[in-house]
Amino acid sequence: MLKRAVSLFFALALLVSLAPAPTDAAASVCFTAVNDQLLPLSDETMPFWSGGTFYVPSSAIDGNDLGIHYNRNLEHTAIVLYKVRNAITFNYSTGTVETNSGQHYVGTVIIRGSIVFLPLDVLCRFFGLEYTYTRINYGYLLRIKSDSVVLSDATFIDAAESSFAQRYAQYERAQAPVVPAVEEPDNTAVPQVEAKRTFYPVIGVTDAASAGQVLSQLSGGRATYLFTPQSLIGADDLLRRLCAGDGAVALRIDASAGVETALVQIDEANELLWRAACVKTRLVRLDNAGDDTIRAVSAAGYCPLRYALDFSAGGVSVSRMVTRITRAADGNGGSCCVFLGADEHVVGTLSTLLSSLRAGNCTPARLNEVILS
Repeated sequence: MLKRAVSLFFALALLVSLAPAPTDAAASVCFTAVNDQLLPLSDETMPFWSGGTFYVPSSAIDGNDLGIHYNRNLEHTAIVLYKVRNAITFNYSTGTVETNSGQHYVGTVIIRGSIVFLPLDVLCRFFGLEYTYTRINYGYLLRIKSDSVVLSDATFIDAAESSFAQRYAQYERAQAPVVPAVEEPDNTAVPQVEAKRTFYPVIGVTDAASAGQVLSQLSGGRATYLFTPQSLIGADDLLRRLCAGDGAVALRIDASAGVETALVQIDEANELLWRAACVKTRLVRLDNAGDDTIRAVSAAGYCPLRYALDFSAGGVSVSRMVTRITRAADGNGGSCCVFLGADEHVVGTLSTLLSSLRAGNCTPARLNEVILS
């Protein structure tokens, strides 16, 4: 094993070049590696967060040294992954996940175009895999690992530096817009196109019924739902629905007692989330926290939420909210995070707010770790 590790390290080390690190790498770029192999980088197959878990393309799992094989049935209603005598079936027509031994998991698949994305947490639990998510010079690295992995993360990242640079350069070239040929103006007035904006609505959950009404107006999982440790209790069905793709889950923690108490509360709240939906979240809102506490919680691996706007106190008209949200987005590169308040107070005005914002080319989206990093 040692001889194999040394040989593989030097083989990878031969790829290292003197290419400089980028000075402004796109933070949203996520590379994928399986054990000691770096996979191609593209928007179509890039992993993403949804409902508090990573989703990875089937190509990252099938046909490599993980030993896992993938099959999609002819009716395109189910995905089967198998290894030796173990198999797991994702039936996305019924929304169920079942193993060949009759065990059930909470999870779903997401299909983008012709590419099937699978929940990494479920795959790791069933097949005994693990993954790491690391910030690198060119963005982030998601590394899926089995028992046959050889290199440590640090060694792999060092040895594959030139491969990261090459793939990132290819990715940037693919993103470059095609410049049309310059034509003579015809003096026809061109309508003004309003800038695209994104806002990340955060909604405090008080009870499952009120949150369900909000969900019915925010289709496609385009919001983040904020749970206190108390509001997690008895909300199992709502949590499973969110973690299946209807929204992101974040934890609201009172950090007034200091870092250690805040971390304990986060762990306990995540345990409740795990029991309900078999996922955990790193998204946290720290109330009554100083900068030192926020830095310490971030260093522990969590992603604290910071609001550009907070409408939880009420008393602001929809038109005024729209104006403030669009201004905040324009002043922050086109996006902003907004706390709309508790679900029971939001539900009455949400439809009007969303319609008005969309008319201003401002669309809602859920938060994830990459956005907050």
